[in-house]
Amino acid sequence: MLSIDHVTKQFTGVTAVKDISLEIPDGAVYGILGPNGAGKTTTLRMIMNIIRPDTGVIRIDGISSLDYDYSQVGYLPEERGIYQKAKVREVVEYFARLKSVPLPLARERSEQWFSKLQIADLADKKVRELSKGNQQKIQFIISVINEPKLMILDEPFSGLDPLNQKIMQNIIADFSSRGHTVILSTHLMAKVEENCDSMCLIHKGELVAQGATKDIMARHGGRLDDAFIALVGGSS
Repeated sequence: MLSIDHVTKQFTGVTAVKDISLEIPDGAVYGILGPNGAGKTTTLRMIMNIIRPDTGVIRIDGISSLDYDYSQVGYLPEERGIYQKAKVREVVEYFARLKSVPLPLARERSEQWFSKLQIADLADKKVRELSKGNQQKIQFIISVINEPKLMILDEPFSGLDPLNQKIMQNIIADFSSRGHTVILSTHLMAKVEENCDSMCLIHKGELVAQGATKDIMARHGGRLDDAFIALVGGSS
Protein backbone atom coordinates (compact mmCIF):
# COMPACT_ATOMS: atom_id res chain seq x y z
CA MET A 1 0.00 0.00 0.00
CA LEU A 2 1.22 3.46 -0.90
CA SER A 3 -0.43 6.33 0.93
CA ILE A 4 -0.13 10.08 0.44
CA ASP A 5 -1.47 11.96 3.43
CA HIS A 6 -2.20 15.71 3.11
CA VAL A 7 0.90 16.44 1.06
CA THR A 8 1.72 19.97 -0.10
CA LYS A 9 4.71 21.26 -2.06
CA GLN A 10 5.59 24.84 -3.00
CA PHE A 11 8.33 26.28 -5.21
CA THR A 12 9.19 29.97 -4.80
CA GLY A 13 5.69 30.83 -3.72
CA VAL A 14 3.94 28.66 -6.33
CA THR A 15 1.93 25.73 -4.95
CA ALA A 16 2.71 22.77 -7.21
CA VAL A 17 0.80 20.25 -5.07
CA LYS A 18 -1.87 21.29 -2.60
CA ASP A 19 -3.05 19.05 0.25
CA ILE A 20 -3.27 15.81 -1.74
CA SER A 21 -4.33 12.59 -0.03
CA LEU A 22 -4.78 9.22 -1.73
CA GLU A 23 -4.14 5.50 -1.26
CA ILE A 24 -2.88 3.04 -3.87
CA PRO A 25 -3.39 -0.66 -3.01
CA ASP A 26 -0.87 -3.38 -3.78
CA GLY A 27 -1.22 -4.90 -7.23
CA ALA A 28 -3.12 -1.95 -8.69
CA VAL A 29 -2.50 -0.20 -11.97
CA TYR A 30 -3.26 3.30 -10.74
CA GLY A 31 -3.58 6.26 -13.07
CA ILE A 32 -2.55 9.79 -12.19
CA LEU A 33 -4.19 11.90 -14.86
CA GLY A 34 -3.95 15.62 -15.40
CA PRO A 35 -3.09 18.33 -17.90
CA ASN A 36 0.47 19.52 -18.34
CA GLY A 37 1.66 21.40 -15.27
CA ALA A 38 -0.97 19.84 -13.00
CA GLY A 39 1.53 18.60 -10.42
CA LYS A 40 1.81 14.97 -11.52
CA THR A 41 5.60 14.84 -11.85
CA THR A 42 6.09 16.73 -8.59
CA THR A 43 3.91 14.14 -6.86
CA LEU A 44 5.95 11.27 -8.31
CA ARG A 45 9.23 12.89 -7.30
CA MET A 46 7.96 13.20 -3.74
CA ILE A 47 6.94 9.52 -3.77
CA MET A 48 10.49 8.72 -4.88
CA ASN A 49 11.97 10.99 -2.17
CA ILE A 50 13.78 13.00 -4.85
CA ILE A 51 12.14 16.06 -3.35
CA ARG A 52 10.42 16.26 0.01
CA PRO A 53 6.95 17.58 0.75
CA ASP A 54 6.61 20.80 2.72
CA THR A 55 3.79 19.25 4.71
CA GLY A 56 2.23 15.81 4.91
CA VAL A 57 3.58 12.26 4.88
CA ILE A 58 4.11 9.64 2.16
CA ARG A 59 4.29 5.99 3.23
CA ILE A 60 5.14 2.86 1.26
CA ASP A 61 4.22 -0.41 2.98
CA GLY A 62 3.64 1.64 6.12
CA ILE A 63 7.18 3.08 6.07
CA SER A 64 7.84 6.78 5.62
CA SER A 65 9.30 7.66 2.22
CA LEU A 66 12.20 9.25 4.15
CA ASP A 67 13.20 5.81 5.47
CA TYR A 68 12.04 3.46 2.72
CA ASP A 69 14.44 1.13 0.88
CA TYR A 70 13.95 2.05 -2.78
CA SER A 71 15.81 -0.99 -4.11
CA GLN A 72 12.41 -2.58 -4.86
CA VAL A 73 11.07 0.44 -6.73
CA GLY A 74 11.37 1.14 -10.45
CA TYR A 75 11.11 4.74 -11.65
CA LEU A 76 10.73 5.87 -15.25
CA PRO A 77 11.12 9.67 -15.30
CA GLU A 78 9.62 11.78 -18.05
CA GLU A 79 13.04 13.26 -18.84
CA ARG A 80 15.58 10.84 -20.28
CA GLY A 81 18.74 10.42 -18.23
CA ILE A 82 20.83 7.83 -20.05
CA TYR A 83 24.38 8.18 -21.30
CA GLN A 84 24.24 9.04 -24.99
CA LYS A 85 27.81 8.03 -25.88
CA ALA A 86 27.70 4.59 -24.23
CA LYS A 87 26.47 1.37 -25.80
CA VAL A 88 22.96 0.24 -24.96
CA ARG A 89 24.08 -2.99 -23.32
CA GLU A 90 26.66 -1.18 -21.17
CA VAL A 91 24.13 1.41 -20.01
CA VAL A 92 21.56 -1.19 -18.94
CA GLU A 93 24.16 -3.30 -17.12
CA TYR A 94 25.58 -0.22 -15.38
CA PHE A 95 22.20 0.83 -13.99
CA ALA A 96 21.43 -2.76 -13.03
CA ARG A 97 24.61 -2.86 -10.93
CA LEU A 98 23.60 0.43 -9.28
CA LYS A 99 20.42 -1.38 -8.24
CA SER A 100 22.46 -4.25 -6.78
CA VAL A 101 21.56 -6.71 -9.53
CA PRO A 102 24.50 -9.14 -9.97
CA LEU A 103 26.15 -8.83 -13.37
CA PRO A 104 25.26 -12.36 -14.63
CA LEU A 105 21.61 -11.78 -13.72
CA ALA A 106 21.70 -8.27 -15.18
CA ARG A 107 22.94 -9.69 -18.47
CA GLU A 108 20.31 -12.42 -18.49
CA ARG A 109 17.49 -9.98 -17.79
CA SER A 110 18.85 -7.48 -20.32
CA GLU A 111 18.72 -10.04 -23.10
CA GLN A 112 15.18 -10.99 -22.14
CA TRP A 113 14.04 -7.37 -22.23
CA PHE A 114 15.87 -6.61 -25.48
CA SER A 115 13.99 -9.51 -27.05
CA LYS A 116 10.63 -8.59 -25.52
CA LEU A 117 10.89 -4.98 -26.70
CA GLN A 118 12.26 -6.02 -30.10
CA ILE A 119 15.58 -4.18 -29.87
CA ALA A 120 18.06 -7.08 -29.61
CA ASP A 121 19.77 -5.88 -32.78
CA LEU A 122 20.44 -2.49 -31.16
CA ALA A 123 22.16 -3.71 -27.99
CA ASP A 124 25.68 -2.89 -29.21
CA LYS A 125 24.82 0.50 -30.69
CA LYS A 126 25.43 3.76 -28.88
CA VAL A 127 22.37 5.26 -27.23
CA ARG A 128 22.59 8.45 -29.29
CA GLU A 129 22.18 6.37 -32.46
CA LEU A 130 18.72 5.22 -31.38
CA SER A 131 15.38 6.85 -32.14
CA LYS A 132 13.47 8.60 -29.36
CA GLY A 133 11.11 5.65 -29.13
CA ASN A 134 13.92 3.13 -28.74
CA GLN A 135 15.65 5.35 -26.18
CA GLN A 136 12.37 5.31 -24.25
CA LYS A 137 12.48 1.51 -24.32
CA ILE A 138 16.01 1.54 -22.86
CA GLN A 139 14.91 3.89 -20.10
CA PHE A 140 12.01 1.54 -19.37
CA ILE A 141 14.30 -1.50 -19.19
CA ILE A 142 16.51 0.35 -16.72
CA SER A 143 13.46 1.07 -14.55
CA VAL A 144 12.41 -2.60 -14.36
CA ILE A 145 15.75 -4.43 -14.48
CA ASN A 146 15.58 -4.95 -10.69
CA GLU A 147 12.11 -6.60 -10.93
CA PRO A 148 10.54 -3.92 -8.70
CA LYS A 149 7.49 -4.47 -6.53
CA LEU A 150 6.44 -0.88 -7.23
CA MET A 151 6.74 0.71 -10.68
CA ILE A 152 6.34 4.46 -11.10
CA LEU A 153 6.00 5.42 -14.75
CA ASP A 154 5.91 9.08 -15.80
CA GLU A 155 4.56 9.39 -19.38
CA PRO A 156 5.79 5.88 -20.34
CA PHE A 157 4.24 6.03 -23.83
CA SER A 158 6.21 9.09 -24.88
CA GLY A 159 7.85 8.60 -28.27
CA LEU A 160 6.32 5.17 -28.87
CA ASP A 161 4.31 4.26 -31.96
CA PRO A 162 0.92 2.51 -31.55
CA LEU A 163 2.42 -1.00 -31.83
CA ASN A 164 5.02 -0.33 -29.15
CA GLN A 165 2.43 1.39 -26.97
CA LYS A 166 0.45 -1.85 -27.07
CA ILE A 167 3.54 -3.86 -26.14
CA MET A 168 4.09 -1.52 -23.20
CA GLN A 169 0.49 -1.89 -22.10
CA ASN A 170 0.80 -5.69 -22.17
CA ILE A 171 3.93 -5.49 -20.01
CA ILE A 172 2.13 -3.28 -17.49
CA ALA A 173 -0.79 -5.73 -17.36
CA ASP A 174 1.63 -8.62 -16.83
CA PHE A 175 3.34 -6.85 -13.93
CA SER A 176 -0.03 -6.21 -12.30
CA SER A 177 -1.13 -9.84 -12.78
CA ARG A 178 1.95 -10.90 -10.80
CA GLY A 179 1.06 -8.66 -7.87
CA HIS A 180 3.28 -5.70 -8.71
CA THR A 181 1.93 -2.18 -8.21
CA VAL A 182 2.09 0.22 -11.15
CA ILE A 183 1.55 3.97 -10.98
CA LEU A 184 0.92 5.36 -14.44
CA SER A 185 1.14 9.15 -14.74
CA THR A 186 0.00 10.68 -18.00
CA HIS A 187 -2.01 13.43 -19.66
CA LEU A 188 -3.43 10.88 -22.12
CA MET A 189 -6.97 10.00 -21.09
CA ALA A 190 -7.19 6.93 -23.32
CA LYS A 191 -4.19 5.31 -21.61
CA VAL A 192 -5.79 5.67 -18.19
CA GLU A 193 -9.11 4.38 -19.50
CA GLU A 194 -7.43 1.36 -21.14
CA ASN A 195 -5.03 0.40 -18.37
CA CYS A 196 -6.11 1.67 -14.96
CA ASP A 197 -8.81 0.21 -12.72
CA SER A 198 -8.52 3.18 -10.39
CA MET A 199 -7.22 6.71 -10.81
CA CYS A 200 -7.07 10.27 -9.62
CA LEU A 201 -7.35 13.49 -11.56
CA ILE A 202 -5.09 16.40 -10.61
CA HIS A 203 -5.60 19.98 -11.76
CA LYS A 204 -3.52 22.98 -10.73
CA GLY A 205 -1.97 20.96 -7.93
CA GLU A 206 -5.27 19.87 -6.43
CA LEU A 207 -7.02 16.52 -6.40
CA VAL A 208 -10.35 17.02 -8.19
CA ALA A 209 -11.44 13.37 -8.47
CA GLN A 210 -10.35 9.92 -7.38
CA GLY A 211 -11.79 6.42 -7.34
CA ALA A 212 -12.53 3.56 -9.70
CA THR A 213 -12.01 4.66 -13.30
CA LYS A 214 -15.36 3.23 -14.40
CA ASP A 215 -17.16 5.13 -11.61
CA ILE A 216 -15.61 8.45 -12.59
CA MET A 217 -16.55 7.77 -16.21
CA ALA A 218 -20.11 6.76 -15.26
CA ARG A 219 -20.66 10.09 -13.51
CA HIS A 220 -19.85 11.85 -16.77
CA GLY A 221 -21.71 9.94 -19.45
CA GLY A 222 -19.41 6.92 -19.58
CA ARG A 223 -16.49 8.76 -21.15
CA LEU A 224 -13.25 9.76 -19.44
CA ASP A 225 -12.66 12.65 -21.82
CA ASP A 226 -16.06 14.11 -20.84
CA ALA A 227 -15.11 13.72 -17.17
CA PHE A 228 -11.78 15.43 -17.85
CA ILE A 229 -13.42 18.38 -19.59
CA ALA A 230 -16.08 18.72 -16.90
CA LEU A 231 -13.55 18.68 -14.08
CA VAL A 232 -10.64 20.68 -15.49
CA GLY A 233 -12.15 22.53 -18.42
CA GLY A 234 -10.14 23.10 -21.57
CA SER A 235 -6.68 22.88 -19.96
CA SER A 236 -4.01 20.90 -21.81
